[in-house]
Amino acid sequence: MPFVGSFIPPGDKSVSHRLILMALLAEGETVIKGLSDGEDVASSLKAFRALGGEAKPEGENGLRIKGLAGHWPYFDGLEIDCGNSGTTMRLLSGILAGSKGRYILDGDDQLRRRPMERVAKPLRLMGARVDCHNGRPPLTIEGSSLNGINFSPADASAQVKGAVLLAGLLAHSPTTVTEISPTRAHTERLINYFHGQVTIEGLKLTVSPGILRLPPTFNTPGDPSSAAYFLTAAAIIPDSKVMAKNILLSTGRIGFLKVLSRMGAQVSITLTSDTPEPIGDVSVAYSGPLTGAEVLAPEIPTLIDEIPMLALAATQAHGETIFRQVDELRVKETDRLMSIRHQLGALGGRMSVEGDDLFIKGPTSFILPEKLDSGRDHRLAMTLKMALYAAKAQIPILGTESIAISYPNFEEHLNLLWRN
Repeated sequence: MPFVGSFIPPGDKSVSHRLILMALLAEGETVIKGLSDGEDVASSLKAFRALGGEAKPEGENGLRIKGLAGHWPYFDGLEIDCGNSGTTMRLLSGILAGSKGRYILDGDDQLRRRPMERVAKPLRLMGARVDCHNGRPPLTIEGSSLNGINFSPADASAQVKGAVLLAGLLAHSPTTVTEISPTRAHTERLINYFHGQVTIEGLKLTVSPGILRLPPTFNTPGDPSSAAYFLTAAAIIPDSKVMAKNILLSTGRIGFLKVLSRMGAQVSITLTSDTPEPIGDVSVAYSGPLTGAEVLAPEIPTLIDEIPMLALAATQAHGETIFRQVDELRVKETDRLMSIRHQLGALGGRMSVEGDDLFIKGPTSFILPEKLDSGRDHRLAMTLKMALYAAKAQIPILGTESIAISYPNFEEHLNLLWRN
């Protein structure tokens, strides 16, 4: 029983966060079509409204947002609940660092375990006062006059880069971020699309201070990370062929497609637009058993969210698959690295962790424990769902309510594409 057909995944989560939060620093109004309706993006929308922003539904699947151009009431101790969303907390930190007032950013139990010192440090260097409890939330931010800095993050992080670039819009002089390896480029692309100025020279990005301007409309592309569940499943389940339509195709987001192709999957990409980012259709068809591959450290930022599904594919591939330097997985909603090992291991996967590298040997036959536990990690929950479809079996999975964080209509698409 294969996955067959086409679908449109939900609006890209990373782009959706930035569209909402960057409106705090932009003038004008925009109607956003296809915004992600997951709980994470709802946290950014809630924060936008808490600061006085106006956002109203308009037409079918549209949201009209009025930019605040950096002006909102003075708040002394405003508490903002970021829910489960690390993206909301980190990007918003950059915006509030250069804004008058005092703010407390907090979130749920999972978010309170995630590292925030990595974003607090550069903001302090710019002149903001940012306090966090043992390097973790809640964050207390007292906005102040910011100076531009030259900053080189120790780790590849699109969220840290984004926070510093957004703070740079409010500084008195240009700010430069030099990455150690490429990460998602959504923040710099959108700043330029919104009439700001980020110059890009390889891994060096320099943002000039200034107010952004919203376009009249914006169509949100589909989320490749959401599409990855069905596209990867198509590569390992015989007779499957799935097309994801209208998805984001920027280089920093489709590393998983390159890995699937290397492993032997039949991958086809059709570009339909390239402004402000490349968008198009992707189809993946089963073309026989996959072969193991090595995924090198520089590739990891381009597929970090897809590693759980790629790990599932690796359990069904011939030979060994290696993921190098995936320590970033340890600081996601859970210790995702160990969760992958334990939960896919419970299904029969032969895997080990050596230092920060993940090793998987395949192919393996599925075995069925009494239950599985996603640890309320939405990406692991969807991966385990797909694993059971590949195994042609159903057992309880704990924590699947977390899927609503990023993909509320996941079950609807399961029913649409599964041919039983």
